[in-house]
Amino acid sequence: MVNKRLPLVLSLLSVTITLAVFVTAVFFPKVFSGPSSETAKPTPTAEPAPPIDELSRIFDPSKVSETFIELPKKSIAKLDSYDNEKYVAAKFSMTYDGTTTTQVNVGIRIKGTTTHSRLNNTYYRPSFKIKFDWAPGYETQTLFGKRSLTFNAFVQDNSRLHETYSYMAYRAMDVPAPRTGYTTITFQGKTLPEQPKRGLYLVLESEDKEFFADHFDDVTQHVYENNRELVDFDQAKVGGDVEVNTYFKVKQGWKATPNRDDLRELAKAASLSGTKFWTALEPVVDRERLVMLWAVDNFTGNWDTYSGPLRNNVTFRSNIFGKFTFIPWGTDQSFGENLFNDPSARVRYPGYTLPVKTHDDFFITVDKPWTAYPGSYIFAYTAGLRDMSKMENYQILRGMMFQKCLKHAPCATLYFQYLQKVNEWAKTEDLSAKMTGTKLLIEKHLGAYQKAEADRTINWVPKQIKRIDEALKRNCKFDSMGLITSCKAANG
Repeated sequence: MVNKRLPLVLSLLSVTITLAVFVTAVFFPKVFSGPSSETAKPTPTAEPAPPIDELSRIFDPSKVSETFIELPKKSIAKLDSYDNEKYVAAKFSMTYDGTTTTQVNVGIRIKGTTTHSRLNNTYYRPSFKIKFDWAPGYETQTLFGKRSLTFNAFVQDNSRLHETYSYMAYRAMDVPAPRTGYTTITFQGKTLPEQPKRGLYLVLESEDKEFFADHFDDVTQHVYENNRELVDFDQAKVGGDVEVNTYFKVKQGWKATPNRDDLRELAKAASLSGTKFWTALEPVVDRERLVMLWAVDNFTGNWDTYSGPLRNNVTFRSNIFGKFTFIPWGTDQSFGENLFNDPSARVRYPGYTLPVKTHDDFFITVDKPWTAYPGSYIFAYTAGLRDMSKMENYQILRGMMFQKCLKHAPCATLYFQYLQKVNEWAKTEDLSAKMTGTKLLIEKHLGAYQKAEADRTINWVPKQIKRIDEALKRNCKFDSMGLITSCKAANG
């Protein structure tokens, strides 16, 4: 039997399809437009987030981290002895910027020479060094790539600002220098030393192999440091091919290169004067960085360094070609704190009564081959002086190479140009305002004396800026833009 409704159904279906095609073509033309003439745009790949630099979060002076240390009984006994300078067992963890590290086994020792103290001395707090690769089985252990950390107790810096801002100045002037942060130290565990909460410390980047690898592209041959104060680069003081002598010790590189040939070449250049001295320095020292280091030394008033009267805290690194770069260290004696005049001064000599002052400024010379420093009376007394009016400002010769630089016009000109550069940096950065911000950050950890000393340090900076501007005018000529063109050599 034939279905008479089938033609009608097919007819209606045909009309429906035709109408659908028409509507699609009118309202959705791209369906029939064929291949697009536009180049297909792939979905962009999301940029990976940069890796978090955990060390920069630890060495961040805008925040205060927390350090926790556990000591077994034997370690407490050893750290409370003046005679022990070896690493002893401890457990270490740190909380910084909302992150807490895993507790790990480390080595700890008390650091310092004139500032060395005992663990249980809570008045003259000890500084510490933590070592992560400290014993067999821990050779590869680090904290985010660092093998050690230094914790300074501010023994010679009541303001708690000196090292943070002096190292900041060196780094800003492209002189390799450690990074710093603030932390509190708390001893925990079953056995505790006296006063487990030790308060505020500076956490300081150690000048270790990782530090030099971060700052130099070439291979380190040696890293030297001085063994005593009043060192200089006299050829007679270099000594034989030994790792340690009276004046200098090799901190790194002795095993691979057991000689002092690089140091001998430096001493040979340092023995010359004038043009010969300046020319001979070029192949053995990064001259520009050395002179810039001296400029920052003088801007910050850092007298406890090679360019100062004590010729101390001398750290210098050579590459495989024997070319040295000098590195700042031990900058707590900066920014004009006069420790030898305050009531807690430790040194007394018969016949000389120290003036009892607090929070008084001290300024070293910035344009002379000699300077006084807060302990000048010690040298004056040794020299036979007993006139107190002359002892306090007794002038002492500075590092030999710095003297020779000031006495040779091309070197003196470069020095004053760099001194102008760091001085202008301090103005642009408004260094006093930054220090004020740091004081507010750490204020709850400071006593009344420390707060007053922080204020003195903050106020010292604009005075120093003015002094340096005056010294530049005394010694140099300027172009129309106010930049130094030439400077005279120092006399004496």
